[in-house]
Amino acid sequence: MSYWVFDVDGCLVDSLTGTSLRPGTRELLIHLRNQQHTVIWWSAGGKDYGRGRATQLDVHDLVDGFYGKEHRDHQGRYQTDHFLDPGREAVFVDDRPEDMPVGAMVISVAPYIVHNPHDRGLRHAAECAGLPVAGSESDRA
Repeated sequence: MSYWVFDVDGCLVDSLTGTSLRPGTRELLIHLRNQQHTVIWWSAGGKDYGRGRATQLDVHDLVDGFYGKEHRDHQGRYQTDHFLDPGREAVFVDDRPEDMPVGAMVISVAPYIVHNPHDRGLRHAAECAGLPVAGSESDRA
């Protein structure tokens, strides 16, 4: 199976208060776990920050690892060699796709700024993961 690497702030957790889990996150993480994918939370705030947010929002048991966005390459893109095994497939879900490694499989999401129970920003990621999603393609936000 593959790695699913999620950014924390602005992607899964609101970036204003850091207290709101984006709608659909829990369901997506459960689905990925059931499909035996490795789920990683990856944050510019560091691994302890990501772990703290996951614990605070009660999804830490659905995450296999926490890592920091620690180093950038000569193009300014984040490096992943401190947690990704070479040759293993990885899907990145991030609101800043331009910062992801060159050639990476990236699912871009709109930034999740404040609590919004109507947000559908993870809809495309859920579809890519094979999670049945109600509604049509045009419902994406």
